[in-house]
Amino acid sequence: MKVEWGSLVWLDYDAFLDSGQQFDSSQASGPLRIRVGEWKTLPGLGEKLVGLCEGDERLIRLSPREAFGDWDLGAVLTIQESRLAGDTCLEDGMMLQIESSSGLTALCRVYRVTEDRVALDFNHPLAGEPLTLFIRVVRVAPHIRRMVGALR
Repeated sequence: MKVEWGSLVWLDYDAFLDSGQQFDSSQASGPLRIRVGEWKTLPGLGEKLVGLCEGDERLIRLSPREAFGDWDLGAVLTIQESRLAGDTCLEDGMMLQIESSSGLTALCRVYRVTEDRVALDFNHPLAGEPLTLFIRVVRVAPHIRRMVGALR
């Protein structure tokens, strides 16, 4: 069965940065399961799968915009360091989980620490990075609406 828009697809994969560093794989995290055209995590991947069949293998290149997005300065928030609870000594580059007064939590990276302020980066850690994926299509299921229409 060929991958079409709306197909549910299971992929084995190995994911690499431009440096050649492998940062994820189906062996480590399990196969990806995506609905083509609806999966937002790697928005450019779906269209590159259209037309492939079960068993097909491909090397796929994703630009930053097709992967985790461009790095956005608007996702960096500068606050007074004293507003962060706890006594952890903050350093540039460290990951931090913060909780708002309403109870929402978010993961961010300490972008820059100055004398009394800290800039927190809420971009995805791989934002701005092009990715290379080696994928193998394990299984393809048709779009459910197409299946219902075929039954009528």
